[in-house]
This record gives sequence, structure tokens and C-alpha cells, in this order.
Amino acid sequence: MASWIKDELRTLDLGDKRRERRVALILEQQSEIAESTPSACKDNAKLEATYRLVNNRNIPVDGILKAHNDASIARTAEQPVVILSQDTTVCDLTKPQRQVRGAGPLESRDKFGFFLHPLYAITEDGLVLGTVDQCIWTRDDIKTDLNKTEKVNLRRQQAFEEKESYRWLEMFQSGEQIALAHPQTHYIGVSDSESDIYELLAQTDDLAANYDYVIRGCQDRTVLDQGETRTISEVMQETEFQFQREIDLSERKSLIIGETRARRMSRSARVASISIRARQVTLRGPARPGGRAPDVTINVVEAVETDAPEGEEPIRWLLFTSLPISTISEIERVIGSYCRRWDIELYFKTLKSGMKIEKLKYEQIDTYVRAVTLLMITGFRVEQLKTANRVCPQVSCERFYDASFWKATYLVVFAGREVPETPPTIGEWMLVVAKLGGYLDKKGQGPPGSTTIWRGMRKIESYHEAFLAYKRLIGDV
Repeated sequence: MASWIKDELRTLDLGDKRRERRVALILEQQSEIAESTPSACKDNAKLEATYRLVNNRNIPVDGILKAHNDASIARTAEQPVVILSQDTTVCDLTKPQRQVRGAGPLESRDKFGFFLHPLYAITEDGLVLGTVDQCIWTRDDIKTDLNKTEKVNLRRQQAFEEKESYRWLEMFQSGEQIALAHPQTHYIGVSDSESDIYELLAQTDDLAANYDYVIRGCQDRTVLDQGETRTISEVMQETEFQFQREIDLSERKSLIIGETRARRMSRSARVASISIRARQVTLRGPARPGGRAPDVTINVVEAVETDAPEGEEPIRWLLFTSLPISTISEIERVIGSYCRRWDIELYFKTLKSGMKIEKLKYEQIDTYVRAVTLLMITGFRVEQLKTANRVCPQVSCERFYDASFWKATYLVVFAGREVPETPPTIGEWMLVVAKLGGYLDKKGQGPPGSTTIWRGMRKIESYHEAFLAYKRLIGDV
């Protein structure tokens, strides 16, 4: 069994050693990123054992992920600073004929699936450490017959703990508990504008000493300014820009034709020049059932694109943060931390495009989600290798791979050459893997992405399997 799988499952406890061994074997099979469960399992006995595992109601839906969470948290504890990014992705399981039993409605009554909301750990320079916690849920029902005013009134009547938005606070607090358990590491929780919730911002005064946050705002909140109430946009417009910098913006495709919301509109990939300003403000507490919430003093960083290309919506980030903003380097850290939020989007892309988690063949939602949790670990592995190639290319590949893997691949790719005693670096190794997956390594081409890496991983798994079979054949085991 590969050492990385042993590390991920070190704390796995399903109450039955046979189940735990089965999980490890499934991960070995799925590390080939096969397009279906039957092709991954290769024979009927393994296939039947896999189906028994994911159909077992005695295994909590996220019971398998708990071990990966533990391993990911252990990796964060080895780092000086860790970004904890959270976001929600919609997993659409709608099928033209038979629907997955137990799948809930999504944005309309004719779309069915579930929601996945991980807390995803990354280093400041972008090395993926894994998922440290997650919320997975389905909706029982949605209200499609209410107008906008009726929906607002209904939300106001609900207790915050009963709303879907409560998940943001749950993951926020989960991150803080991790920070309390590992005081040697500075954790920074990062989330997008959907988490602009006053109950989150109100946590500022009572945070763990080694836990901070960066939350993108989406509401023009009321602030108290020298005894007057004003909007935050008015106050920020009167604040001078302090410096400029360039950032890389990834391409984004809108899911809705004619989308008018800036944060969901299509945009081209580009290098954007942004002007940045920062100040401290006091937010006026909003009205809540039982009275007005207390006011909160908070740091704000605003980044505005000053020369967006024609036809592109200029970016504007309003970032609430508990991080200090006294110097340019401190403000730079706020911007840099928020930019790491995009890594979770790449993880979602790998799960959906690479692992094809919306295309599995299971018929019941709990079974479906158990299978997805296994693929989440495989998806982490792809992202870990991809980012290791970019962040620390000079370290030995044996930090991430067993020696038998790279040696088996070397014998195939470099046929006729003697296997070197010194293992290649992870940068050299991932170039070999990516080329096996179709990466061309042309001048000016960017580093290998998730797709070419997982294709290459599939091939080296086959080489490794053949290598071990040959060693057994000649008695060298």
C-alpha cells in the first residue's frame, strides 16, 4: 500500500478492521482516477466489496473523511501560517430519467443534488494541505412561490442557526478550534462574499490569538463615523489609495446567461492592476429578533481595478479582516490571503471535471456521498502534487511518493537507462508524470495542471502495478 494512503488513513476508525482495509484498497484503485467504479475495481470481488462499503449504513456519511481531516490538520500544524478557505459547491445529480433517491432540490424544484462545503487548508505560498472539516447536506424543500419581499421576511423570522448560511459560522468556529489546539501555527480563515454575515464579523473581539480572518463584503453596511451614520462605500471613497499592485485573475464563466451580478459574471483571464486602501471602521449592528446587534470595530481593505479592459467588469474587493493594516506589508498580506481563496475553486474543478463526482452511478444519496468522500481524498492528492510542483520543486519526490513508484516509471519512460541512486526532485518527477498525461512542455506553456497530472497518475499506477507483479514473479518481494 502506498505510504501516502497509510498517512491519510492513520486515524481511520470504522469499528471494523475489514472495512478500514477496504477503504485503503479502494483509495489505491481510485488513485488511478478511473472513469467508473467497475473499471477502477477491475474484478467482481473488489467491485462487490466496494459497493458493500459505500452502501453500509453503519458508516457515517463523513466517517471516512474524518481520517483525512485529521491528517490534514496534522500537516497544518507543521506550518508557520495556514490559510483556511471555505466555500460551497453545488453538486447537481439531476438525471433525465431516474433521480438519486434522497437528493434534495437545488435552485429550482427540477434540479436535484447536494451541497458540499469544505474547509480547505493551503499554505501562504499555495501548497495544498487538505480538507480539515466539511459540511455536506441536502435540502428538504425550497420556497419557489414567494416574491422577494416574502423571502426576506421569512429569513428574518428564522433563527440564524436554522439558516443554510449558518454553515459559514460553523466552519469559521471549526477553524478557530483547530487554531486553539495548535498555537504554534497562525491560521487565517478566508471566505467569499456569501459569508458577509454580521454574526461572523462580530467574532472579532473574541478570537484565538493565532486565528484571524479575511471575509469579502457584499453589503454596503452602515458605519458610525464621528457620530453620524453613513455607508461603508461613502467612507471608503474618502480614503486615499495607499499603493498599487498587480494580481493574476483566472477566467470565470457565468452559469447564467445574462448574469448581472458582478461576482458571478463571466470574465477573461488577465493581469489586473488594482489600487488599494485601508482603514478601520465601526459597523453599526443590524436589527435582529430581540434587539439590535452590538456595534463592531473592524479593519477594512478595499482593492479597486482602475483600468479594466473594455467590456470587462472592473473588480472591486471590500475585505473585512481581523489582521493588522498599519503598514503596506500588512495590507499586502490581507490581499494575498484573499487571493488564496481561489485554490478551493480549483479543488472543486478537479472533483467535478477529473473525479466526475456528479456522474457516479449510485442510486441513493447517502451511498452517493460516501463514494464522493473517497474521491475527495483522491482529489486532494492530485492538488497536493500539482501545487508541490509549483511551490517546492526542489524537494525530493520521495517526500510525496514511494521509491517503487518513481523507479517503476523510470524503467518505462527511460528504457535502457540505469535507475539513478538519487531520487528525482518533485519538480522533475511531476514533469514526467504530466508528460505521460499529455503535457507538452512547450516554451511559454504554464506549469502542468490537474487534468494532465491525473492522467499521468493513472499511467504510473499501471506501471507500478506491473512492476510489483514482476517482482513477485521473480521472488523479489
